[in-house]
Amino acid sequence: MLRQVDHAALLEFVLKRRKATGGYGATPRLPATIQDTFQAVAIRLVLGEETPTPQSEPALAEYLARMLAVPWLGIDTTFRLLLTCQICGLDLDAPRLRSHLAASLNRDASLTGVYYVRRIAWEILEEESSFRGSGRSLLLPAPCAVGDVARYLFVKKMDGQPTAGAGELTGWLQRSQNGDGGFGFFPGTTSFIENCHAALAGLSLLGARPSDPANLRAFLLSCQTGRGGFARSPKAAPFLDASWHGIASLRLLEEMEARPAAGGVPEISSQLSRLVLSV
Repeated sequence: MLRQVDHAALLEFVLKRRKATGGYGATPRLPATIQDTFQAVAIRLVLGEETPTPQSEPALAEYLARMLAVPWLGIDTTFRLLLTCQICGLDLDAPRLRSHLAASLNRDASLTGVYYVRRIAWEILEEESSFRGSGRSLLLPAPCAVGDVARYLFVKKMDGQPTAGAGELTGWLQRSQNGDGGFGFFPGTTSFIENCHAALAGLSLLGARPSDPANLRAFLLSCQTGRGGFARSPKAAPFLDASWHGIASLRLLEEMEARPAAGGVPEISSQLSRLVLSV
């Protein structure tokens, strides 16, 4: 009998990391962080839990409001904070956000910087047109990793642009899968669960599939530990970040298998569909 994900154990693992302050920490003893809180909320949504609100989880709303009030950090952390706030129904300061995005683009026009600015503008501000041109001449870095490819393809999808060299990118992503079923950062490197998530996001956006889906599923399931959470690799310790990558990967794999074999690119119109593609 094939092993299945233990959803109850995973949810228990997540809830043990909830703090009295409202956020979530990497372990039961460490303080809450924005990244761990985003991952915990995202896992709960993929597991089918009810969306938290200020009324149902006031401590979480208060934690997020405190994080909004302090100076924002890197654009990736800002994205996770703002997306979590949006999911939970908190109001955001649009003028401050517009100013932050413009300043971020001036400082960092890299693929990663543009990706997060564009997603914030589109998903949080709903003012995508103000920043749309930032992705027109976007190039993949050299060398690149599977995460770079996933972010590049997401921006192209937002722009409605065809992807030049889609066949080559598909083949490169598929070659990044190893004999153990997992994916490396690029072909010939060690398998880690975050690479599986990124590779599946990229392949999904290309309307493609991994070369060996069954072996990939086995790798992902082997990363769920007896404590309920997922680890980066089968012999590592579980954390919320690896658990997010694990459950999102399995969701993407299920969606791929439900689509026709000829392909089909996922829509990014719903919050949950965008969430599982977030790498």
